[in-house]
Amino acid sequence: MSAIGAVRAHPWRWIIAAILVLLLIALLVGALIVRSLLQPQRFTALLQDQLAGVELVLSVDKPAAPALWPHPAVQLEGFRLSNAGASTPLLQASKARIVVPWHALLHREIAIERLEIETPRIDLDQLQALLARLPGNAGAPRLPRIGAGIKLVNGTLVRSDAPLLVDVNAETGPLLVGTPFRLDFSARDSDDRGGALALRTLPLRKADALHFEDTGIGVSIEKGPRAQVSGDVVWRGGADIEAALRGNLTIPAPAEVGKNTAPRAKASSGKAAVPEPVPIRDYALMLDIAPSRGALPLMIAVKLDGANEHVDARLSPSESIDWWNRLLAAAPDTPVALPPVRGSARIGQLDFGALHLQGVRIEAGSDVAPPDTDATTATGKQNQNGKPAAPGHR
Repeated sequence: MSAIGAVRAHPWRWIIAAILVLLLIALLVGALIVRSLLQPQRFTALLQDQLAGVELVLSVDKPAAPALWPHPAVQLEGFRLSNAGASTPLLQASKARIVVPWHALLHREIAIERLEIETPRIDLDQLQALLARLPGNAGAPRLPRIGAGIKLVNGTLVRSDAPLLVDVNAETGPLLVGTPFRLDFSARDSDDRGGALALRTLPLRKADALHFEDTGIGVSIEKGPRAQVSGDVVWRGGADIEAALRGNLTIPAPAEVGKNTAPRAKASSGKAAVPEPVPIRDYALMLDIAPSRGALPLMIAVKLDGANEHVDARLSPSESIDWWNRLLAAAPDTPVALPPVRGSARIGQLDFGALHLQGVRIEAGSDVAPPDTDATTATGKQNQNGKPAAPGHR
């Protein structure tokens, strides 16, 4: 049969084949056009120039290559980000993608929609060195303008080459004044216990201050506490931060943790038993931040109100960081100072392992008087003589 005869015999088959060939040619032409529009070297040069402003060096093992699926992007392999002059990278990853929006691509603009990084390894020591090098913020506060979102997949946070967190996943939207910002973060520690953080806020500039309105923060620990707070935050620059956040804290009941969490083998009826829920304790949570004023440091006040518990504590972040650094640098035989926390707590019941306490009251701070040594000695003598000691006031 001739070619003309074959077409006449099966016209639809040949029409479909012709359409497929045309589509294939269109895809190849489109790929070439998109490749020419992307020009990957433009984006790597842009990133390198911007990072050089904060003394960061970007390097890749292979030249950037264009990617078309599922979005136009620039593919980077052997991605490394280092502090200038440092031998250890701050961040290194096997692959990274610079996702480019279609409108910018068609208008030949250099714009980044999102930076996706796979299996990143983040060095905490190098990150701290970068933060220490950044200049302090004097005068009116400035919000860093980050017009692209960031996505980290299956990362690891290390310190001194030892992993602190694994399975790190994070995703953010753009950070711009007047645009809602979001952050979702999850990770697991060395004990394979997971945790998650979610942040939502709307940054706005009013007069000489930045207002973070409709702020919502959620923190959860696997098989542990969960907390959610919401409210407004005002930042006027430096340590001049003011916030009022309200929410709730949920904690599994200490005496019941680990109990009744596994299903029983079978009920008498032969049906699988439903796992009994772990009892929980709910608390009203209030978190207030008072700004630094003169010689007074920035202070964080935390209040918890439950059915039988009440906690009212205050702490200074700067004092807490200093205490933690001294604790890490202390010799093994050096007495450990108490953390710089002020306030009081009344706890109806406290269980810690085999220890069971009821009616506990705790007071902390420099204004709390130390125990009376003479009274303690006298109490000890009375106990040795067989007489009961008077109950203490604390």
